[in-house]
Amino acid sequence: MPEPVLIAVPPKGGSFDDVLKRLVQLGWLKPELVAHLRRLIKEDKRRVKFEEGLIDLWNDHGADADATMRAADRAGHDLGDVETALGRMRRLPGADGKERLGYTPMAGVQAMLGNWLADPDSDVREAALCLHLQLDITRPGKPVRAVFNQCDFLWKDVRGVLMGTEHEVTPTCLRKHKRDLSLTCYDAFHNTLLDVLDTGQVRNWQELRAHLTAGENSQVRILGSLGLDDYLGHCVLMDKARAQRIKALGASRRWADRADDPKLAELRGAPVLIDPMYDELYTSVLESPKLGLRFEAGPKDIERVCAEEGRTAIYIVRSGSTVALMPNLCVVGEEIVTSETIVAANATSLEKNHGVAVLVEALAPVQTDHAAAWRAKLAKKLGDKLV
Repeated sequence: MPEPVLIAVPPKGGSFDDVLKRLVQLGWLKPELVAHLRRLIKEDKRRVKFEEGLIDLWNDHGADADATMRAADRAGHDLGDVETALGRMRRLPGADGKERLGYTPMAGVQAMLGNWLADPDSDVREAALCLHLQLDITRPGKPVRAVFNQCDFLWKDVRGVLMGTEHEVTPTCLRKHKRDLSLTCYDAFHNTLLDVLDTGQVRNWQELRAHLTAGENSQVRILGSLGLDDYLGHCVLMDKARAQRIKALGASRRWADRADDPKLAELRGAPVLIDPMYDELYTSVLESPKLGLRFEAGPKDIERVCAEEGRTAIYIVRSGSTVALMPNLCVVGEEIVTSETIVAANATSLEKNHGVAVLVEALAPVQTDHAAAWRAKLAKKLGDKLV
C-alpha cells in the first residue's frame, strides 16, 4: 500500500476556505462536506465573537446579568440567544469581589460539537468528525474553538490526508518530514524559515525560494503559488498629515531599501504598531535593530488608532476596503512583505513518494508574480489614500 500524502492546510479562516474551494474544483473533496465544514467553523467563530461582545457588555455594566441583558437587547441581539450564552459561559471570581464573565468552557463547547456529531444529516456528521477543539491562545481569555483537524480523500489511487496545521509550524513539519505538502499563506510560512536564509531582505515567496540555503535544513521546496485570489501586502499605515510629509521627501516608495532611506525617520519617533506574530519577520526584512526601529503589539482597532491618534502601523491590506472607508487613513509606500497561498513540499517526499508528484501536478502551482496587478487594483481602490 503506497504511503499516504500528508497535506498541511490552515485550520480555519479565509485561507482555509479558499484552499477547500480549490480542492472541490479538483475533485478531491465533496462540495457537500466542504460546505458544512465551512459553515460549522463559521458558526463557532460567530459564537466566540458573540461571547466576546457579551464579556465587554458585562464589564461595562457592573457585572450585572440583568443590565447586560438590557444592553444586549438595545444593541439588537436576540434575548434568547443572550440568555442561553450567559447560561453556558464561565463565571470567575474577580479581584474586586465581582464575578468576571469568561468564554464557554471546554465541556460546553464539547457539547456543541457532540450535537453536530449526532446530526441526522450524514454530511454534517462527516464534517463534524473533521473538527477538533483547541484553545485560541491569540485571543485574551483563550476561548475554546472548533477548528479543522483532518480528513482523508482518495484521488487517482492516491490517498491524501488533509491536516489542519497552524501557519507558524508548517515549515517545521515539512523540514522534519511530518508533512509532505503544504498549502498555506506565505507570510506566516516565512516566519519559521528565517534561520535557513542567507539574507533577511526577503519580501515574497519568489525571493524566499531563491535564498533558501543548501543542506539538510532546507528540505522545504517552494513550488509556486496556488493561484488563488488571496494576494495581500503588509503595508505601512499612517494618518494623512504624516503621509504627506513622507511624500514631500521624494524618497523611493520601497521601505528600507537602503540605510539612508529618509522615510525611516518617520518610523523612529515612536514604536510601530504590529501584529506580534510577525515581529521576527519585520525585524528581519527591515533590519530594525540596525535602523533604530521599535515594534509594539497593536490593538484590535489598529486602523482607527493610526487614523485618529497619529500612530504608525504595519498591517495587512488585502483589497483596501477598510482603508478606503476610514477617514484620514493612508497606505504609505510599497508593501513590506507580500503574501498569497503557496504550494510547498518536503524535498524527500517529492523525490520518493510518487503520490506527492501526482497531487502536485494536479495542483499546478503557478510562477506568476501577482504584485503589479495587486498594486494596480489597490491604487484604483484607494486613489490619493495610497501615497
